[in-house]
Amino acid sequence: MISEIIIIFILILINGFLSASEIAIVSSNRSLLSSKPNKAKKSYNLLLDLKDHPNQFLSTVQIGITLIGILIGIFSSGELTQSLSSVLAKSAFLAPFSWHMSVIIVVLCITYLNLILGELLPKRIGLSIPERYALMVAKPIQVLSKIFKPFVWILDKSTSGVLSLIGIKSSKRDITEEEIKALMDEGVSSGVIEDYEYDMMDRLLYLGDKRAINLMKHRSDVDALDVEMDLEEIENYVLENDHTEFPVYQDTFDNIIGVVKTKTLLSKIVKREPLNLKKLCLWAPFVNENASIYQALDEIKESKVQLGVVVDEYGTPQGIVTLKDIVSNLMGPVTGEEKDNQSPRIIPREDGSLIVDGRYQLVDFFMELKMPLTEEQEFQFRNTTTLGGLVFALFGRVPKKGEVIEFGILKFEIFHMDLNRIDKVIVSRPAASSTEE
Repeated sequence: MISEIIIIFILILINGFLSASEIAIVSSNRSLLSSKPNKAKKSYNLLLDLKDHPNQFLSTVQIGITLIGILIGIFSSGELTQSLSSVLAKSAFLAPFSWHMSVIIVVLCITYLNLILGELLPKRIGLSIPERYALMVAKPIQVLSKIFKPFVWILDKSTSGVLSLIGIKSSKRDITEEEIKALMDEGVSSGVIEDYEYDMMDRLLYLGDKRAINLMKHRSDVDALDVEMDLEEIENYVLENDHTEFPVYQDTFDNIIGVVKTKTLLSKIVKREPLNLKKLCLWAPFVNENASIYQALDEIKESKVQLGVVVDEYGTPQGIVTLKDIVSNLMGPVTGEEKDNQSPRIIPREDGSLIVDGRYQLVDFFMELKMPLTEEQEFQFRNTTTLGGLVFALFGRVPKKGEVIEFGILKFEIFHMDLNRIDKVIVSRPAASSTEE
């Protein structure tokens, strides 16, 4: 009887080892594993192999747990049950039920021990220290995988056959952006990620889906120099428009020949030297309007200027995207620079509504309101870059001052028109207001 108890106890511990190994290997983090010291590299490589072939090691663990369950059943139904039955049979009252009671008692005790020592406790340990535990068990699990390889192959083929019969195809699921954001939320909650780090990563992910057209300044708002301007005209224009660089065009904006730096112009102006804009121009990168923000960034980084000319499919310039715009959307607006009166602004009102410049970038606007567009809305307004453009698209015509249109939970009211351009918009949330009342 003692020998059976010892064997069953050992089998339960082995079951616990397999359960903890399974949960630790599955939940171990690759990035944390890669930071382990060089002496653990061999175990790290074995563990990576197990993680890359989950079906093999999971089947191995399952075979081991199933065999242990069978062996526990065999040893518990033999001498152990009989010995307990003999003890219970000594009581005249329990004698008629001694066998059945002994079976129930043995099953309950072994089930309890197996749940605690063979499942729950080991899995808690595996979840608490997944990387450390997974590295420790990688070698023995790899050995078991080789021993059970023929059986694993049979099980794998059988499982795949059943899945194909019911029309389910096995596929490797890629991690989604939502899962990354969920991990970021956990990082903020646990204090691992600071709020400003979360904000930057969130902007990074958000901008990854945007194109150059979503961030560009439209050609109608771009301050550019005509190559035929004389010294006095250039001086007045540069002093009126505070920029570090200016696009230079010949005849019309459709024919941009390059970019000139303001410091170069000022040095010539101060010395009253003759100005030849064509010779002072630097090569300007041309970015397709459908290029991603990060493709546009790469193009600008490879040039000697800090802006790119955004062109449509026919090569016609539609506007510019600047390095400052991209960095501001990643880092948030630079306070000192946003005080410029010419910058698009959001002005809060006492009633909770906002007066927003029609030139305000959609990316900035919805991030400011913490209201990201749905995939359907992003596709519908994929060619719209500013709030004014969005409102114009919603109306489908040139609106008049005072006209109102709704967009989801937001209400847009035309506050001021500049000829046919939407200059200012009042943005409010009628749904939120009515709820509070």
